[in-house]
Amino acid sequence: MKDTKVIDYNKNHYAVMANAIIKGKQTMSLQEAKLIRLLITQIAKNDKDFKTYRVNIKELAKFLEVPDSNLYRDIKNICDKLLTRIVRINTDDPTKPWKIFQWLQLAEYDGHGTITLMLSNQIAPYLLQLNAWFTQYQLKNILAMKSFYSIRLYELLKLTIGEDRKKKMEYTFSIQALREYLECENKFKQIIELKKKVLDIAIRDISEYSEYNCTYECKKTSRSITDIIFYLELKEQKQEKEEEGAGEKEQEQKELDVDDLVDQLRKIIQEELKTREYRALLQAANNDIELIQEKYELSKKQQNIENLVGWLIKAIEGNYSEPIRKKKAGQFNNIEGRKYDYYELEKQLLNGNN
Repeated sequence: MKDTKVIDYNKNHYAVMANAIIKGKQTMSLQEAKLIRLLITQIAKNDKDFKTYRVNIKELAKFLEVPDSNLYRDIKNICDKLLTRIVRINTDDPTKPWKIFQWLQLAEYDGHGTITLMLSNQIAPYLLQLNAWFTQYQLKNILAMKSFYSIRLYELLKLTIGEDRKKKMEYTFSIQALREYLECENKFKQIIELKKKVLDIAIRDISEYSEYNCTYECKKTSRSITDIIFYLELKEQKQEKEEEGAGEKEQEQKELDVDDLVDQLRKIIQEELKTREYRALLQAANNDIELIQEKYELSKKQQNIENLVGWLIKAIEGNYSEPIRKKKAGQFNNIEGRKYDYYELEKQLLNGNN
């Protein structure tokens, strides 16, 4: 095939993309994302069109550090998917144009362990001969990442750094904007899920594999978390932090996590309780929302509960599973809720002492 080149496996090569591509909506598997970005690193600065590249599956597996048997098994599915994967470029103004591109226009297997790939010509204006409004990074910074969300968040942060040129690398994004960028508007609806399944993994990957150390914290508006603040430091420029300062940030994050759980409990328990009482319930249940809800539903079957919070804590600690039979109902229902020092429980919770 004319203009076909053997792919160059070099982790130090740069992936250079127009900012519009990075901002555009896209989704794919982790290995698909790495393969696409490997192809992008093959583009030379003076290239006027895309070349086709021969990719040896065994060599590719070694480069990606995955078992070659797995890649031989999966490569057809990866190529099939990439030929249907698209990137959407649009604006917030519905009256303005939008574009949708395919990433690949060719994938061919020779039957002897080599595939031939070519990027779609439609995407050429966003990858070839870029002189302005582009973002670049070395392939080694994303190659070992464990999640597609990690790559996407890293690219967003690189783009933001490039646009703002701020000396202090602190960037705030709304939860809604992050969800849209990462195409998870309909997934991980609880903020705890989003943090666990997306943000925590991405931050770990960025800090471990890229040129930055990265942390984040949640920002609340009223009682809800509405924004995420990211902090980045170039590793060679990172200064030692005092243990006290690090501890304070960890403590603030714990408090935000508990506040989110309290907000969930307010929707479950149809009573007017104080914040410290919600925190006491979380302390007793080890932050298990479902366990609290289970015992609360059980409480509705009882009569004359004078101290609901005390009763719920006793039900959690005593593992109540069903109403006591009628002849013992008086004993069960009239137990006085234990006297709890909610302020002390709240203090223990925030200090992480169970």
